Amino acid sequence: MAKERKTSDELNDPKVDTKIASAKEAKKKAYQDAKSRVRDYIKTLSSDDLLKADLVLLVGTGQRASRGPVSSINTVLRDAIIASGDEGLSEMDIFKQFKIGRPEMTTKIRIFVKTPNPDDRVWVNFDESTEIYKVVGLGKDAPEGWDGFVPADENIL
Repeated sequence: MAKERKTSDELNDPKVDTKIASAKEAKKKAYQDAKSRVRDYIKTLSSDDLLKADLVLLVGTGQRASRGPVSSINTVLRDAIIASGDEGLSEMDIFKQFKIGRPEMTTKIRIFVKTPNPDDRVWVNFDESTEIYKVVGLGKDAPEGWDGFVPADENIL
């Protein structure tokens, strides 16, 4: 026998939608309850039990490991350039460590200057003859002779 097709009115019926949603919720709750019972059972097993290792592998222990502090590549690169001091960082060192080339560094320098807190701005200059990136200024105001990107004054906007 052929299966009956539902009309568009039957598919868009809010009662059907709530039934499906409540069924999904019930299934999710049952799964979470079962997982909780298995985790409670794992706590009762001895540490040298092979079943315990298999259960932990399948359902976990319910404890999340700390990821630690998360730093973006911009933060790490900014700190590395500041730490290099007057020597600066060579283009090759930046490429080896961060896999960032000259076009990407142009963008990174703009990001350092556009920092939301103006006091945290880092003004980095690139010397093409020596291929070195150096910090030429820190803080809100652009250093003397700065010819790079300058953020717009928010008060004007």
